[in-house]
This record gives sequence, structure tokens and C-alpha cells, in this order.
Amino acid sequence: MSTETSGNAVLPFYILCDESGSMEANGGIDAINRGLPELHSAISSDPLVSDKCRIGLLTFSDIAEELLPLSNLSDVGAMPGCAAKGLTNYGEAFNLLRVVIARDIANLKSQGLQVYRPAVFFITDGDPTDDWEANHRALTDKTMNPQAPHIISFGVAGANPAVIGKVGTKAAFIANNGVDPGNALKEILKSLTNTIVNSSNSSTPTLIVPSAPPGTTAVPLDTM
Repeated sequence: MSTETSGNAVLPFYILCDESGSMEANGGIDAINRGLPELHSAISSDPLVSDKCRIGLLTFSDIAEELLPLSNLSDVGAMPGCAAKGLTNYGEAFNLLRVVIARDIANLKSQGLQVYRPAVFFITDGDPTDDWEANHRALTDKTMNPQAPHIISFGVAGANPAVIGKVGTKAAFIANNGVDPGNALKEILKSLTNTIVNSSNSSTPTLIVPSAPPGTTAVPLDTM
């Protein structure tokens, strides 16, 4: 997707992180909170990359929240941190994301920017605790949502590979058995950073799908 608006092109990226209680016990929250400042530094210090991408941070547990509205990271002093909370409600995350994307694309277009189809990095450590699939379909089905994003999903610890494959629309990865969740998430955050940088370092930003981060394996997408 790109708009018909002329002007500079931007590629929006959303990082969607699980804040369920289990993410604290397995070291996931700490790994994410260590990785986000590194992502911020890599992007904000590169004028071309920061000009061509916008970054938003959302989280989900019992509810979904927007911690960082879609931003040029060169205008952001520091990334907010995640905190472990309650359950793992995927549906809340997909509902919020659909609303946020529609708002953000309208805002970017009003600035005279050409907007490419957004990309979402979805990170979780377990199975959903809600009925989420209808909300996911409302977000990702282009006949229902013309602004449907690409989703690259990552699962660690107790995540179900089949579910991760259903969430992802562009790629999906699961941590290998025996890999420490904190270590897996450290590599995943590095992969996110590299993907954003590599996708945004030209005048025409293009999503470059990452290969499997170290300690993870690609899983098939459910295209039904």
C-alpha cells in the first residue's frame, strides 16, 4: 500500500509486545527493555533511516496500550519501558492496532507524506487467553481493512508455533526448544533493529523480511 499523496515516502513500523505476567518470570520484559534503547540509538543516529521510518510501541496484557505514538525517533529522547501485568489478550492488541494505524496514516498523509504499508513486529511468550481471530481478521484482511499491515510474528517460551504462524502475515518465527526466552528476545530485538534499518536506508523504503534470528526457526504461515 502506498497513498497517492506526493512527497517524501515513509514506512511505519509498530512493535507490539506481550506484557503478560509470564514475561517477567522468564526474563522477557528485561530483554525487551534492554533492547529498545539500542534500537532507538541505531535508528535515531542515522538521519536517512530516521527520516524514512516511523516507530510506534504498543503493548498488550489484559488490555492493550500505546506506549509510544508513531514517531520519528530522532525526535524521541528515550524509549518507554514495558512492565509485566496480566493475561495475554491478542484481540485487544489487534483492535487497538487497527485504530492506531488508521489514525497514523491519516496524520502522515496530512503532512504530505507518501505512506507505505505498515509493518508490525508481534512478540509473545504464550498462547492467547481470548478469542482473537476475528479481531486479527478485521486488522489483516484487505477487503475489510485497506490499510492492513504486514505482520512479522515472534514466539518464545510457551508460544504455540501454529498460533504464531496464524498471527504472522509476512513471516513467523519461534524460539527453539531449550533456548532461554531472554536470550531469544535479545536476538529478536537485534533482528527488529536490523530490519528497520535495512528497510529504511534508501529514498524508497521497502520492507525487507528478516531471516530467522539466532535461536529461532521460521514456521509456516497459515494462509487460510
